[in-house]
Amino acid sequence: MLEGTWGFLRRHQRKFVIGAGVVGGLYMSAKLLTQRLVELQASSAKERASKENIRRRFDQNQRDCLFTIMSLLPELSEQVLREVDVERLIAELRAIHRPQTSHPISVDDEAADHESQVQPRGEGENNVWSNNNNNNNSSSGSGDGSNNGDENTQIKDKEDHSPDQENDSADGSIGNVSATKEIESPRRTKVEIWEDIKVQSFARTMIAVYSESLLTMFVHIQLNIVGRSTYLDSIVGKFVGNNEDNVVLEGRSQSRISMTEEQNFLMLSWWFLNRGWRKMMHLIVDAVNYSVGQLSLKERMSHRELTALFNTIHIRLRENGIVQMLSAFVLPLGDANVSDYLSSNRLEADKVFTPVFIRLLDQIRDIIESRDFAYVFNSSVDRLTTQLLDALQGSFPEPVPVPVFNKPLPPTVEGETAPDLDEVVKEFEEFSSPSESRVVVVQLLPRIAREGHQILNGVPNNYLENISASREVQALSAVVYTAESSML
Repeated sequence: MLEGTWGFLRRHQRKFVIGAGVVGGLYMSAKLLTQRLVELQASSAKERASKENIRRRFDQNQRDCLFTIMSLLPELSEQVLREVDVERLIAELRAIHRPQTSHPISVDDEAADHESQVQPRGEGENNVWSNNNNNNNSSSGSGDGSNNGDENTQIKDKEDHSPDQENDSADGSIGNVSATKEIESPRRTKVEIWEDIKVQSFARTMIAVYSESLLTMFVHIQLNIVGRSTYLDSIVGKFVGNNEDNVVLEGRSQSRISMTEEQNFLMLSWWFLNRGWRKMMHLIVDAVNYSVGQLSLKERMSHRELTALFNTIHIRLRENGIVQMLSAFVLPLGDANVSDYLSSNRLEADKVFTPVFIRLLDQIRDIIESRDFAYVFNSSVDRLTTQLLDALQGSFPEPVPVPVFNKPLPPTVEGETAPDLDEVVKEFEEFSSPSESRVVVVQLLPRIAREGHQILNGVPNNYLENISASREVQALSAVVYTAESSML
């Protein structure tokens, strides 16, 4: 029995060796494959966790950007509304009507009564506003308050004291003061005031569009640079073993940007809020005067023509190089501007301009002067303008279709002449293209000025939410957040 078994094994020895090798190989392959799969699953889970972590941090950073912009807009809005004070002009216009008429006067009556007095403005006019208004708005500091105070006192004296009351007064002092003021500052005509309202309404809205677009992008660049540094700090802390958790929200143990340097870097937005937007304002006012200065107050415009007018302003601004000047609007470039920035904020140059801060300043300037930033800025301005025009659509009533009486075309048979082609084309145009709804320019001005106020002070601010959620701004923020840097 044993000899038979042994003989069987000897005869099939080769087969048993091969079979054992195959079984062992399969076992080892299965074991290695299982181990590899476990490693791949762990690596995949770790990668998903890392991507989810950076996505969560990026989303949180974008929300911080939105809240930061909302906190900065009131400061910008206060200065814009004070510098481009359309409401003051409206109050001045109403003060002219009160002593003359007792019934309400509409803007249509104003434009109709004084259209014949309108003198077209030349394209080469250098004044930002009219001569009188330029004197009142030449500075944004204490000069504005004093001029406005004198003007309000004059208007109040004219409203509260009629000629009869001035003659009946015991000493006549109030009447003498009012008469002296009228002699010193002659009252402007209603047409001049309406011209200023026209220019300032368009100018304030365009200033709001451009300043909010630039401020939104600048804050996104700043916070994403700082957020990238914080994220890299957490990664360094993880590998050196200083952090137990995968990510810390405010890692400072390995930070290469100190808290002081970060605060100085974020403080750069002060320059645009207090200096840069005024430089931008002069370019915008020049473009508005060029595009809107010849526009008649009585002209009736359609929504399509209003869109073309805004496009003309945009084209004029881009031809004047507003995109190339963005870095000068948001950064204090030059020795004079740096000195102004430091003295206004009571900062010392040697404590602010550290090597890390200088590298941050160079980095953000490179981003602002890049083609990507210019493209995103133009697309953001176009996006806000489209939303503005959609909001102004409500000022145009629905067009009333013109009744067209269908007449049968003259028959064409042998021996008769064919119908006149011009008459057929005219009938087709009248049938296919209904008349556009048109509104007088003076009726659009209050709504345009109000939308400019809404862009800066809207609650909720749909304009800010629209531009912050745009794909272009999000893409630029992602590029900055994930970019490699030799410093960070």
